[in-house]
Amino acid sequence: MNTQTELWQKILDKPYCDPNKRMDFVLFYDLRDGNPNGDPDAGNLPRMDPLTGHGIVTDVCIKRKIRDYFSAVLGRQIYIQSENALNNLYYETARKIRENDSNSEVEKSTKKQMEQEAETVAALLVQLDVSNEKFKVLIEEKESEEETFRDWLEKVSKEIDEIEFDPVKGILSYMGEASAKKTFSKDTFKKLFNDYEPDKYKSEINELTNLLSQAKPKKSGDMRKAREIVKWKMCGMFDDIRLFGAVLTAGTNAGQIRGPFQLTFGRSIDRIFQMDAAITRCAITKASDWKKKQTEFGRKSWLNWAVYRQHGFFNPLLGEKTGIKKEDLARFWEAIACMFRNSDSASKGEMTMHDIIVFVHDHPRGNAPSHKLFEKIKCENKTGIAPESKNGDLIISRDGFDNFYSINAPKEIKDYNNVSTFRPLEDIWNKKQ
Repeated sequence: MNTQTELWQKILDKPYCDPNKRMDFVLFYDLRDGNPNGDPDAGNLPRMDPLTGHGIVTDVCIKRKIRDYFSAVLGRQIYIQSENALNNLYYETARKIRENDSNSEVEKSTKKQMEQEAETVAALLVQLDVSNEKFKVLIEEKESEEETFRDWLEKVSKEIDEIEFDPVKGILSYMGEASAKKTFSKDTFKKLFNDYEPDKYKSEINELTNLLSQAKPKKSGDMRKAREIVKWKMCGMFDDIRLFGAVLTAGTNAGQIRGPFQLTFGRSIDRIFQMDAAITRCAITKASDWKKKQTEFGRKSWLNWAVYRQHGFFNPLLGEKTGIKKEDLARFWEAIACMFRNSDSASKGEMTMHDIIVFVHDHPRGNAPSHKLFEKIKCENKTGIAPESKNGDLIISRDGFDNFYSINAPKEIKDYNNVSTFRPLEDIWNKKQ
C-alpha cells in the first residue's frame, strides 16, 4: 500500500487553498526547442501576436493540461474529455439522479431530498416497456439470420445520447431535452432516427415515434427545476466544472456555470522567432506509393527559447456557488506545478513551470486591484552569466544562451493592507527557490 503523502496534501492548509479568499496569481514558465501551443491556422507554428511578435499560449491550452493532470494523475472525474460526448454525460447524470444513486462520491443530500430530486428529474423521462402491447410486438425477438428491428434499436440506442434501450428488461427510455415545449412531439423523435437507416425500418420507426409521442413523462414536474438539479449535480461530480465552469447548452439547454478560476493568455516576455523544420519519415502511408518512394516528408514547428508570463484569478463568490473546497484548490496548484511533466512530448519536453506567485486577499471581493498587484512583479531579460538567486529573485536561464531572466516579487505588499504573497512551488517541493 502506498502511504506516501500526496503533493496537494502538503499545501492543504496554506492560505492560498482557502476557498473563501480572493486570489490573483502569476505563472512563469519557459520552453526550449519546442512548440508550446501550435496555431492550426498557421501550419501549427507557435502562436504569436502579429502586432508585437510576442509568443502566445491560450488559456484553453493550459486548462487542457490541468484537466489531463486531474484525470490521468489524480484520477479525478472531468467533464471536458475525449472519451465521452458532453450530452451523454449530462444524460448519464440525470439518470443517476432518477435512479436515486446514493453511492455517488459527492452525494450530500438526505434520503428525502434525493427522493424529491429523483421525482423532479423524472419529469424529463419518457419510457416504453413490454406492458405496452404495440411496443412489445415491435421489439419481440425473432429467429432470423438477418438483423431485426430489436437488434437495430439496441445498436442505435448506443449512438443516440437521449435514448437508452435495455433489451433484457424490454424498456426504452428517452431523456428529453428539458427546455423545449414540444420535447415529446412525434417530430422530435423522428429526427433522432433520421441518420440511422430510416428507410429499412420506416414502418417500425413510424410506429415507435407514435408510441413515444403518446407516452407521457413518468412524473409531472417543473422541467426548469429538473435542469437545475442536473446542472448542479454535474458540478459536484466533475472537478473541472467546479474549477472552470461549463456551458451545458449543447443540445441539453441546461444553462451555464461560471467557474471561479479564470486564466488570461500567456505571453512571452520577449519577441519570438517562429521556425519550421523539414523532417523525413522512413515509412510509407499507402502501399501503392512503395515503388515511387521510400520516405515521406513532414514539417515540425518550433522556437529556440522563450519565457512566458500568464495571469490568473480566483473568485471565491463564484467558488461558493460551485461548491469548491480547499481540496480542489490544493489539487489545482499541484496540477499547475506538475502539468508540464504530465504532457512531455518531443515538442514540449523542455517546457517547465518555474514560478507561481499568488496574491491572497483577506476579503472575498479583494483588498487591492489585480492590475496593481501584477505591476509589482517584474521580469527582466539580462545579458551575461546568470547569478545565484537572492533576495526573493528567481533566475531563469538555459545552457547555450547568453542571457537570463530575473523575476522579482515583493514578499510584502506595503501599498495595500491585508494582501499576502505566496509561492506554492516552494511549499510543494519543500525547497526554497
